[in-house]
Amino acid sequence: MNTNSANRPVFDASAVLALMQGEPGADKLRDLQPDAVVNAVNAAEVLAKLVNRGMPPAEAQAAYEALHMETTPFEPALVAISARYVRKGVSLGDRCFLAAAHRLGSGWTSDRELGALFGSRVPPLNFFR
Repeated sequence: MNTNSANRPVFDASAVLALMQGEPGADKLRDLQPDAVVNAVNAAEVLAKLVNRGMPPAEAQAAYEALHMETTPFEPALVAISARYVRKGVSLGDRCFLAAAHRLGSGWTSDRELGALFGSRVPPLNFFR
C-alpha cells in the first residue's frame, strides 16, 4: 500500500509520548527513532496532551524538539488518504496518522483496534506494547 519507497517508521502520538516518558515499549521505539517521522497533526496532539497534563507550552515544545524527530506536514495529498479512514470512533489524529503511514511507510502505535477496524485497508501497523 505504500506509495513512497522510503518505508519510514511513522509514530503516532502514543508512540511519541511513550518514547518521551520511558513507557513500556519505548525501547523498541528508540531503535527506530533515527529514521522515524511524526505527522504535524500528531505532533500537535503530543503537545496538547503534555499541556493538558500541566506542562507549560514552551516546555512541551522543547521536550518534543529534544527528540530530534522529523515532523512531516499534513499536506493536501494526505487529506484524501485520511478520508479513507473515517469511521465512528476514529479520531482526526488517528486518521492523519494512518494517512501518513500509508504514504511514508509503516505505522507504530499502541492502538491495536486500528488494525481490527479496517482490516487490510490500513497500512502496515506495528505495536510497540
